[in-house]
Amino acid sequence: MNDIHLIQEIERYLDGEMSAPEKEAFESLRRSDSAIDRQVTEHRLLLQQLRANGMRKDLLRRMDSIHAKAEIPVAPPALAPVVPLRSRRRTWLNLAAAASIALITSLATMAIMQNNAKRSYTSKYEDVRRVLNNIQRSQNALIRDISKNNPPLNPGTYGGTCFAISRNGFMVTNYHVIAGADSIYIQNNKGEAFKAVSIFEDVSSDLAVLRVADSNFRTPALPYSLKLQPSRLGQEVFSMGFPRDEIVYGMGYISAQTGFNGDTLAYQVSIPVNPGNSGAPLLDNSGEVIGIITGKQSSSDGIAFAVKSGHLKRLLDELPKEKFNRRDLKQKSQLGGLNRVDQAKKLEEFVYMVKVYN
Repeated sequence: MNDIHLIQEIERYLDGEMSAPEKEAFESLRRSDSAIDRQVTEHRLLLQQLRANGMRKDLLRRMDSIHAKAEIPVAPPALAPVVPLRSRRRTWLNLAAAASIALITSLATMAIMQNNAKRSYTSKYEDVRRVLNNIQRSQNALIRDISKNNPPLNPGTYGGTCFAISRNGFMVTNYHVIAGADSIYIQNNKGEAFKAVSIFEDVSSDLAVLRVADSNFRTPALPYSLKLQPSRLGQEVFSMGFPRDEIVYGMGYISAQTGFNGDTLAYQVSIPVNPGNSGAPLLDNSGEVIGIITGKQSSSDGIAFAVKSGHLKRLLDELPKEKFNRRDLKQKSQLGGLNRVDQAKKLEEFVYMVKVYN
């Protein structure tokens, strides 16, 4: 597929001109090719900007029309009636007032439309990044001499959750958790903190890969693996994250095969999600990771969204092989066959709180 044909297909997809089989085939292509998926997102933003530019040009045309009407034709001297100065001044004032009203009305309409669109979007979806200013207990753990990578003594600006994807310090979380950070620290359930850096970010899927700065950092063998096959509707799932200053368990089920606004790269999940759960792993009963929590529907309780693990696998394949050990996530899950209490006990050692400082 050449570039021109691809752009034409993207526009047909975004304009809803594809038939159901064509749409299904194109969405399958998006899932299999992250570059094309990113190009679809960028093209959607470009079309929105072009529409906004069209509204601006329409406003300018309306203003030019008003100015044209304001031009009073001059009649021949012999036929031109004598118009009192006060009458001419009143005419110009009326025209100026009409032009001002038209301009203000147009600008107000545009502002209201943009505000309503923004309000409609944010009322349906919100990320679950946690503001940490009110978490003072974590400060007590951080000020102890726990490692050579001691974080700042304030409790952090905001944060979320991450979990290990290799034994040598690679973690995955949401991009919105660490976006704009000056420094990043992760903290385990024992209160130990480690400095981390972001090494890979994918804005379109809201995922980021972190690495612990200490090259000697190691974890035990990962007890879970990535599940690449799609999970079924109604599949029971659970998650563990940091919506508070200690790890919290949540249980639910897959309620839709697509995420927010029909996103085919995500699941809709009925599970309790609160600020701080961003980046938490979503697992099935066998202890396999099937997704990563990204956000929730603010207008309804218990409706969350999670990026599918298959998309995470495609992103991890882009990491340099000499740094990231892919075999750590290919081991058979050690959580299968255990009851939920034992699964949670094993899992909590590999889930970390993310603390961001600006």
